[in-house]
Amino acid sequence: MTTLVICIDRSGAIGRATNVPMPVAGWEAVRSLVTDAGLSDPEDASVNCLLESLRVARDLRDEREESVVAVVSAESDSAVGADRSLAAQLDDLVDRYDPRAAIVVVDSAEDERVLPIVESRIPVDSVDRVVVRQARDIESTYYLLKQFLADEQLRSTVLVPFGVALLLLPALFYWFSAGAALAGVAGLLGAALLYKGLAIDRVVAGAPERVREALYAGQVSVVTYVVAAGLALVGGFFGV
Repeated sequence: MTTLVICIDRSGAIGRATNVPMPVAGWEAVRSLVTDAGLSDPEDASVNCLLESLRVARDLRDEREESVVAVVSAESDSAVGADRSLAAQLDDLVDRYDPRAAIVVVDSAEDERVLPIVESRIPVDSVDRVVVRQARDIESTYYLLKQFLADEQLRSTVLVPFGVALLLLPALFYWFSAGAALAGVAGLLGAALLYKGLAIDRVVAGAPERVREALYAGQVSVVTYVVAAGLALVGGFFGV
């Protein structure tokens, strides 16, 4: 059985630069494609992705494992059209070589989004993400930011408190001194972080359910707690 080493180009840069019909498969064909793509745009990271695909296929060959290196490149500018063209090219490769598994080589987070399309057709043994050495720190930071912004829970936990604080800061500077404004914003951020960090939101969200269960169970302590809280409020009001 064959292992398919697939270089994925969701942006379609390789196809546009070389004008070669996709998919391209075979050692000599991909090596020729590397030369064409490199001569067209030597600064394109896709060239490194193609070279990495050849290296992975060579290593598998040295381990006496049958492998085929292939390249798929999108043929549409729209996201849906690009993914559909990649899916059609993958179907062509599967029909042609009947691989038992695939090793996916990508050079960006955008290309990695095609992974579910590959997995729906071939079992994926490994994902090899190529990052150009000079841009490794920038690329990693960009990828982490995209992951952070895609996580709804992290956005609501971090971005919302900071956004509210930045909105309140000008008003606090207008009405109060700079020290009081900064103290108020710091207190707000601290309270928000503690609220999420100590999981107080989960306790508050689960309180009605616990009260309802306690009432159904006939626990007298719930009633006494409510009465005590009411009396404390009344006492506090009259005390003030």
